[in-house]
Amino acid sequence: MHLFNAPAHREATRRRTSVAVAAGTALGLLAVSVGTAHAATSTDRGRPVVQIIGGSAQPNGSYPFMAALLVKGKGKPLDRQFCGGSLLSPYLVMTAAHCVYDVKPKQMETVVGRTVLSNKKQGHLRNVRTITVHPEGEYDVAFLELAKPVYGIAPVNLPTPGTDALIRPGAKATVAGWGNTDTEMPANADRLRAVDVPIVSHIECEASYSSYDRKAEVCAGVEGKDSCQGDSGGPLFRKLKGRKGVYQIGVVSHGDGCAAQGAPGVYAYTGSAKLWDTLWKSAEGKRLKRLLGR
Repeated sequence: MHLFNAPAHREATRRRTSVAVAAGTALGLLAVSVGTAHAATSTDRGRPVVQIIGGSAQPNGSYPFMAALLVKGKGKPLDRQFCGGSLLSPYLVMTAAHCVYDVKPKQMETVVGRTVLSNKKQGHLRNVRTITVHPEGEYDVAFLELAKPVYGIAPVNLPTPGTDALIRPGAKATVAGWGNTDTEMPANADRLRAVDVPIVSHIECEASYSSYDRKAEVCAGVEGKDSCQGDSGGPLFRKLKGRKGVYQIGVVSHGDGCAAQGAPGVYAYTGSAKLWDTLWKSAEGKRLKRLLGR
């Protein structure tokens, strides 16, 4: 598993899955064994990947904006899946930076709109043209430019930059993914799973994580309900009355174990004004703006 050159104080683990690479496709992208949810020995940039704990399997067609990141190869999609993502525009998928750090576009592919990983008749499989990691290390987000567009699927909506109305403590949000479902024995899901989790206040999250950044992150989860290894990069989102689609408020990033008491999941906050301001000012910002239709 690739390691990030992150500050040592990043004590929580990332929620990217160590994926078994199919025989004959030794890309060197990920480690061979699957680590325990939220407690993998490898620490991608100081934090391992996560799976959905306490959730339920979703019917076909649920959350079509969901994307699964796969190691490119001939193995089963379930064995090749290592992170999640979300469709931002027909040409763009958003995921976590730690999912794709030091990964080349030709080493991976992504499928959008698939509920069951093993069902190749579902969704839209796409090659990745470019990978853009956010230029500021505190923002665990990255963007995948697809080689061909995905039409017919509504992308997620994003909060207005600089607002906090959608992350009121106690409000319920949903996180979905194909990650680990068991805190004792790792077991990734073939069918998409989702769980509703409460948003946690900044003060409470700072009590759990000394490195927590309230300008860049948001916490959600409660004992028994959380994201876990394999869910990294996937969306934390809310549905609003009278509004179509969903609003993505976070990107699965890291946590201390999975679904443990007093250790909610930490997400990159997509409503952060600084996240977008610094991105637009970067060398890749103008191109990403165009792909987003802004």
